[in-house]
Amino acid sequence: MTEPRSTDAARPLHVALLGDMVVRNLPRLRAKADFPIEIACVPNAASAAERDAAIRGADAAVVNAFPWPATDARGLRLVQVQGAGWEKVDTACLPASTTVCNAFGHVRAAAEYALMTMLMWTHQWKAVEDAFRGGSWAWSGSVGGPFRDELNSRTVGIVGLGHMGREIAARVHAMGVRVLGCARTAPADTSAFDHVYPLAQLDAFLTQCDFVILAIALVPETTGLIDARRLALMRRGAVLVNLARGPVVDERALYEALTGGTIAGAVLDVWWRYPDASDPSPRPSSLPFHTLPNVMMTPHSSQWTEQMMDRRWDMIVSNLRRLHRGEALVDVVRAGQ
Repeated sequence: MTEPRSTDAARPLHVALLGDMVVRNLPRLRAKADFPIEIACVPNAASAAERDAAIRGADAAVVNAFPWPATDARGLRLVQVQGAGWEKVDTACLPASTTVCNAFGHVRAAAEYALMTMLMWTHQWKAVEDAFRGGSWAWSGSVGGPFRDELNSRTVGIVGLGHMGREIAARVHAMGVRVLGCARTAPADTSAFDHVYPLAQLDAFLTQCDFVILAIALVPETTGLIDARRLALMRRGAVLVNLARGPVVDERALYEALTGGTIAGAVLDVWWRYPDASDPSPRPSSLPFHTLPNVMMTPHSSQWTEQMMDRRWDMIVSNLRRLHRGEALVDVVRAGQ
């Protein structure tokens, strides 16, 4: 937590909402704010002058990204990121006095997604459903179809034991699987894990897992963490589930591991390419992952639920309330000086 300077409780808190993805949540902010507030909305189409004016007059800004050198942000005490990832906030663009915080709320949905996809994989749901929809009873026990697996016979390993990693562990532990964790810092409560490895022992951890779930933050030390050498350490029947960030995994190494049979498959919800103004619908990789039958792929949507966004704005409004009252901020990723 960090302590902002005290403020006048009668004075409205001036908040700038920057970007379309944030501005669309204006009704949530208005409904949840129980303190005096004035709001400036800055959509993507706003001019640089309009954006700078909103920042200049703001005590706080809610953002998905902050890549602009602010011409005058001396009064900006808080940059509140709407999500957990804050790599798109260029802190060099902010005064040293500005605190940067992030917000969670996505971990329940992401944990359900992880559990859902592992169940779909072990029960071969897609192949069974496609075949039966096409008129075939080949997978049915009534005609002596092939057996499938159950998740409860597997070992699930989770890399990164922050909010999301711990929530996933709690869900899969309830399924009766063996749960391993691997992280730079072990959580205080390890009751959902059979064993927790330090990140320095990632190699030994990987050799034991049927599913490897990535939930670790993208920082310089974790970029390319799962490379060709580490993919080769995994079991041939193992499945990689990436819920972290695309660049945590070496893109070409993963493609070659999937096409060459080094691992059995992958569940990919995060990618190396995303839409932008120049290309609103790109392929998510320079490589044709979409052609591979052993890949389940979704467009970074594992956490995208109505409930997730409502929880996030509960957290965001709580921090804005704290700022207005001069109380300690939470979920600080960079403390103001």
